Amino acid sequence: MTNRLKRYLYRAGGRSPAQGQQGLTLIECLVAIIIVGLVSSAIAPALVISVATRVQSQKAEQALELAQSEIDRVRLLVERSEANIGNLPPAVAITGANPDSRVAEVAGPNYGAPVTAPTTAFQTRTATLNGNQFAVQVYRTPGRFVGNVPVTFGMGVRVYDYDAVLNGTGSLAKDPASLRMVSGEGQRSRRPLVALYTNVTVGEGGTSLCQYIQHLNAAASVPTGCN
Repeated sequence: MTNRLKRYLYRAGGRSPAQGQQGLTLIECLVAIIIVGLVSSAIAPALVISVATRVQSQKAEQALELAQSEIDRVRLLVERSEANIGNLPPAVAITGANPDSRVAEVAGPNYGAPVTAPTTAFQTRTATLNGNQFAVQVYRTPGRFVGNVPVTFGMGVRVYDYDAVLNGTGSLAKDPASLRMVSGEGQRSRRPLVALYTNVTVGEGGTSLCQYIQHLNAAASVPTGCN
């Protein structure tokens, strides 16, 4: 390309050859840096909230899986007639009427490191799922037993973030955490991620129905044929 053609093209673009070779000035660089900083500071909180909320949701899903698996385990023992006082969760007394339907009223577990095999309803044990650690509180009402064999009882399972049970005094909260947008640990630092409550009743035994009726109301009349 000849020099004359180059000069023509620069004139057509409204710039001289010297202007075409100029870069950004110091002021322009500073303005660009400030704009990038402002944009980053505006985006960063949203990214933090997004990550923290996603972590909380993931842990809540895993906690639900753990809680449901614990209930399924106990139900399976009962259905197979393999349940006894030794392999069921620790019992906790609930004063007042209809204790089996009031398992949600039981206090949360005590602070302190989880144990391998809880002997009281207020201890937790460790559970790990997909690399995340949890502390699980599992308990039952005294219910009704014939010897060591259960007839019916109420059962509760609460799953906490592992770190939530390590520090503090007294008992942890019993009401589940509100799974909303968070920028940190949110309520899972002191509340269970999941709390499930249910009644477990033997349904296959020949006298299970009669025993269940008597458990509900010892003074009630029972069907003919019940002892």
